[in-house]
Amino acid sequence: MSKKGRQNVINKPLEKEFGVYDASAVFIGAYIVMLLLQFLFYIVLTITKVPTGGEDGFDTTVAYACITVVINELAFLSAPFLYSKIKSRKVYLGSGLAEKVKPVYLALAALVGILTLFAFAPAATLINSGFTALGFNLSPAPSATSIGELIAYVCVSALLPAFCEEFLFRGHVARGFSGKGYLFGVLASSALFAVMHGSPIQLVYQFFLGAVCSLLVIFTRSLWTSVIVHFISNLAVLLLDYGLTSAGIDYVTLTGASAGIMVGTMVAGIAALVALMYLIYRMVIKERGIEGEVRAVKGANPKAWNMRLALIAEDEEKRAKRREEQAFRASQIQNAATPEVREMLMQRFESEDKKTSKTDTRALIFCFAFPVVIFILNTILGFVE
Repeated sequence: MSKKGRQNVINKPLEKEFGVYDASAVFIGAYIVMLLLQFLFYIVLTITKVPTGGEDGFDTTVAYACITVVINELAFLSAPFLYSKIKSRKVYLGSGLAEKVKPVYLALAALVGILTLFAFAPAATLINSGFTALGFNLSPAPSATSIGELIAYVCVSALLPAFCEEFLFRGHVARGFSGKGYLFGVLASSALFAVMHGSPIQLVYQFFLGAVCSLLVIFTRSLWTSVIVHFISNLAVLLLDYGLTSAGIDYVTLTGASAGIMVGTMVAGIAALVALMYLIYRMVIKERGIEGEVRAVKGANPKAWNMRLALIAEDEEKRAKRREEQAFRASQIQNAATPEVREMLMQRFESEDKKTSKTDTRALIFCFAFPVVIFILNTILGFVE
C-alpha cells in the first residue's frame, strides 16, 4: 500500500464502540417494549373477559405467572435486535454468546452459582424477615403444586430468564457501561439489575448475583458462564418453594438460632466464593499469558482494578482497535497544516470527549429513572396493602 493509501486509512474515522449511551438506549427500549406487551396482554384479558382479581382469578394461576414472565423476557431479548436494526449495526455480536469457552469454566460457573446461593441467599432471607416484621406485604407468584407445573416453571421462570436477562444485562448493559471503566460497568449494571426486579427484599441478592455474573463474563469473555450461574440461582428458588409447598409449609419462622446459622452460612459462602473467583482469575491470566502485565499494575484502588479487568476482558483485536483510535487522533494532530489547526483539533477532540461524557451521564440518569420509580412505588405499596 502506498504512503498516501496508508494515510487515508489512518485518517478514516473508526466505527464507534458500543458504549454507555447505547447500553442505556437498549435497556430503556427493553423497558418500553415490556410495558407495551404488558398493556396488550391486559387488553386481551379485558376483551376476552377473563376473570381477574380475588382468590380464584386468572392472575393467581401458574399460567398467568408464566405468561407474564414470557412477556418480560421477550422484551429483554428483542431490545438489542431492535436497536441493531435502528442503528444498522449488529451490536449483539459483542454480547459474548459466540465466544468459545472451555468446559472447565462452565463447570466452575456451576459451582460459582451454588456458592453464590450460600453467600447471599441468607441475606435475602434475613431482609425478608425484617421487612415482614415491619409490615411489608410480599405478593409472591403462585407456587407450583405438581410436577407438571414445576417443569413449566423451570422452563419459563428459570431457564428463559437466565438466558434473556443475561443477554440484556451482561451482554449489553454491563458491556456498554464498561465504557466508563470495567469496575463501573460491573457495579452500575448490577445496581440496575437489582432495582429492575422491583422489590426491596430482592435488592441485595440480585445486586451481588449481577456482580458475580458480570465478573465471570469479564474473566471468561463468554456469556454462557453467567447464564449457568443465573439458571442455578433461579432453579434453587423454584425447587425450595416447591419443596415447602409440597410439605404444606407456607412460612418459615426465623429464630435467633436459625438467624445465627444463616449468618455463619453467609460468611462461609462469601469466603468460598471469593476463593473460587480468585482461582478463576488466576487461571485466566495464566492461560492468556498476561501474568506479567497484570502483576505490573500496582495498587488496589479502582483505577488499578479497571486496568486489570481491561487486560483480562479485552482480546488483541479490541486492544488493536483502541490503539487505532488513538493513532487516528494522533495522526490528525500531527499532520495539521499549522499550529493553529493543531490547537483547533486538540480542542475539538477535547470537546467531543466532554460532550460524550455529558451524553452518557444523561443517558445513565434516564436509564435508572424508570426502574427506580417503579421500585419506590412497589416498596410503598408493599407497606400500604
